[in-house]
Amino acid sequence: MPLVVHHRNLTYLIHWLGMREVAALEPKPGLPPTTAHLSELLAGLRQNPAKAVVRAAYNDPRAAEWLAERAGIPSVLVPFTVGGTETARDLFGLYDDTLARLLAAMK
Repeated sequence: MPLVVHHRNLTYLIHWLGMREVAALEPKPGLPPTTAHLSELLAGLRQNPAKAVVRAAYNDPRAAEWLAERAGIPSVLVPFTVGGTETARDLFGLYDDTLARLLAAMK
């Protein structure tokens, strides 16, 4: 499943699940996405489409929501760490919540 990620901190998870990163919202790690970069990503998604935009709970949602809306794909919030969402209260909850959110985006 091809995905756009907010930050490349999700690389290990994506590879473990057999998914593929097609783009990152941040032009460089730690730099917020610019309007020019988001426009380039949107154009690139027409040639190399993704199934979802994935971001961690602590990432600013605006860029992910903007791109997802214009590309017609879901924006998926994942907890990233224990406590990242209300249901990710322990390690098992973290995995369960992350997988549930990604599976919901695939439907």
